[in-house]
Amino acid sequence: MPKLAMAMNEGTVVEWLVADGAFVEPAQPLAAIETEKVAYDVESPEAGYFKRLIAEGETVDCDAIIGVFADGPEELSDVDLGKLQASLDRGTEGDQQQHQASEPQNASSNQRIKISPIAKKIAAESGIDAASIAGSGPGQRVVKRDVEAAIAATRQAGLPVGAVLARVNLSGLRGQIAQHMVQSLTEGAQLTANWESDVTELLARRASMPAANADGRRISVNSLLIRALVEAVRQVPMANACIEASDIVLYNSVNVGIAISVEGESEYDSGLKVGVLHEADSYSLKEIDRQMKSLVERVRGGTSEPGDLSGSTITLSSTAGIGPPGLMSTPVLNSPNVALLGPSTPIERPVVVNGEIVVRTMLPLSFTFDHRALDGEPAARFMRVLHDLLESPAVLFN
Repeated sequence: MPKLAMAMNEGTVVEWLVADGAFVEPAQPLAAIETEKVAYDVESPEAGYFKRLIAEGETVDCDAIIGVFADGPEELSDVDLGKLQASLDRGTEGDQQQHQASEPQNASSNQRIKISPIAKKIAAESGIDAASIAGSGPGQRVVKRDVEAAIAATRQAGLPVGAVLARVNLSGLRGQIAQHMVQSLTEGAQLTANWESDVTELLARRASMPAANADGRRISVNSLLIRALVEAVRQVPMANACIEASDIVLYNSVNVGIAISVEGESEYDSGLKVGVLHEADSYSLKEIDRQMKSLVERVRGGTSEPGDLSGSTITLSSTAGIGPPGLMSTPVLNSPNVALLGPSTPIERPVVVNGEIVVRTMLPLSFTFDHRALDGEPAARFMRVLHDLLESPAVLFN
């Protein structure tokens, strides 16, 4: 399993791109590998006949053995697969221990069942007892075809398969999100402040602007919020930082992480990826908008490069248009960032302006920060700067 990024600890073989035992050329696409961030097509490092050692859907640690090359097809049968499998098992030992609590158990022997993630997911969704299935994968691991055969046999016998609507296994993107959120909450000292800013003037200015793009699309509100974050960071640099080990690291450029919704194979396994707009402080408002649109398209289209999903220094996570108007939330930090701005859906409400009650458009905002890096005073200053920029937004349009 290749290590495709510095933060990558494990990978999943989403799809083998060559047949088992086939001859492959150097640089020929070998497998689609998925990390917590993105999927890559991994090329063959050499020429030879290739033997696959793990099934599609299996997740293993980096450097674990997932296949073997040989000079001829007859040599594949001479390879000591037992030793290779033992090496593979050593590579996945940490992952197996981590997920031991969720692995199916054999009731009679109280031994954990060796089963691939996708096979476990299908078995759980179908109500099939994984302990009753004989595995045909490496090391007698239960793989997808074994579960599908068991389901077919159960249906042929006229027995009910199961009544569960859906089970979503915490693996792949969904599992990485879960792990990241728990880690962020348990390792940081985070808290959230909520307020509303009057964005009536900001939205009116935006509506009066000519279309910024050839497709007729206007500057997005998120682009204006990114511009506001950049301006606020210039006045309160402590918000543009990350915690690394025992250090608070302040950055001289503003790399804005943007939470982007990504559809999965079904409505139950969609999730978020954080695309990163690097050096947002070097762009004009129109360029921020153009760069962000391109970034979102790459992330959702599965064409991201590693740099698109790493290196953020502050995060924007918007629920505008998704949650109900006026929603206040407590978003979780995108660690190791120490600050996150969470705007919601604007709402019209009566407010007092110059002693009179008028209807204004108010934008709910949530600001989550890590108290290890930001005390209440600088955090409050940062929020005040953001508030003033959004209510008097002329500088954002320059």
